[in-house]
Amino acid sequence: MTEKPGVVIVCDWFDPAFRAGGPVRSLVNLVSLFHTDYNFRIVCGNRDYGSDEPLPVETGKWLDWQGKARVMYLNAADLKRSRMFNLLDEHVTEKDVLYVQGIFSLYFSIYPILWWHRSKHSKLVVAPRGMLHSTARSVKPLKKKIFLTLARVFGWFNNIDWQSTQPDETAEIQTVMGKKARIFEAANIPAPIMPLEPVLKNQGVLKIISVGRISDEKDPLLLLKALGRITVPAEVTFIGDYADEAYFNTFSTAIKQLPQTIAVNHILSVPHGSMAEYYKQYDVFVSCSKGENFGHAIAEALACGLPCYIGENTPWKGLQHENAGAELALDSNVFAAALEAYCKLSAEGKAEMSRAAHNFALQTFQPDMYRKQYNSLFHMEDFDDE
Repeated sequence: MTEKPGVVIVCDWFDPAFRAGGPVRSLVNLVSLFHTDYNFRIVCGNRDYGSDEPLPVETGKWLDWQGKARVMYLNAADLKRSRMFNLLDEHVTEKDVLYVQGIFSLYFSIYPILWWHRSKHSKLVVAPRGMLHSTARSVKPLKKKIFLTLARVFGWFNNIDWQSTQPDETAEIQTVMGKKARIFEAANIPAPIMPLEPVLKNQGVLKIISVGRISDEKDPLLLLKALGRITVPAEVTFIGDYADEAYFNTFSTAIKQLPQTIAVNHILSVPHGSMAEYYKQYDVFVSCSKGENFGHAIAEALACGLPCYIGENTPWKGLQHENAGAELALDSNVFAAALEAYCKLSAEGKAEMSRAAHNFALQTFQPDMYRKQYNSLFHMEDFDDE
């Protein structure tokens, strides 16, 4: 029996962590879909994004994850260069692929990359996860510019393989790393699509859900401005944590200035397993994000039959053509007009959009395409099939 090729994933967060959003969902969906193809081992931290509380897991030992992977969670005391180097020395073989998530994490990106340059005995793939997008680089720009300059000077990113999830990200990587960078496109994998469960929606109030950090990059203020311009009663729920206190205060002030016909709820976080139940309670999903590398929240909303009204700077194209929502210019008047138009639809018109959104998600989920892309990314042709 042929042994499955090994992939060692190094990342800051993995299930049951969920607050980091897309990066965690990308890995969970990858492992869930391809655990029969690859032997996955995951090394990660034992804190959720933005939390000082440890996850309810044992640390420093290999744990089974749903029978699909082995995971080692590291506590704060383990986050040392020597510990990471020793761990990779012990558990990454010459035939394994070392799969690093992100580029700015000292313990889970930089140290593993430096270890690889020293060892040179495994394949290295780095997934930037949108961190090289101009919007992402504009956050703490001086610090990131200095790091990227030093990385080029010392050759930390020389001779590695990059994962891009779509053509725009390929261009972003080339802009920062140069035209000669070795880039393989392998799309982010959405969760499997479940059958659509028709739910009778309230026809009197427009119910909107928006999932994402309360931050300038996600721009929930634009949605609040749009809500201030619509003439129909609406209820919007924002689900997302925040790190920028000043931005959150501006967000909170804007909520208080909305007309009384607009109700706003804010929830810091919801475990991913509960999100489908949330989506079912709403009419539409709205995101005014300035850019998305993928947008798992968009994929999951579509899968639950929610028409999606999103900014135009995401990989999700053709929503309006397929009657599944729309990609919109990042202008509050444009979003307001789109939401007003949705409200004018008949009950059957809204139900048709819900079915179209679900069908759009079904068309996106293509396991055979993902398998071909990830086999190329991980260079499976290099493994001996005997």
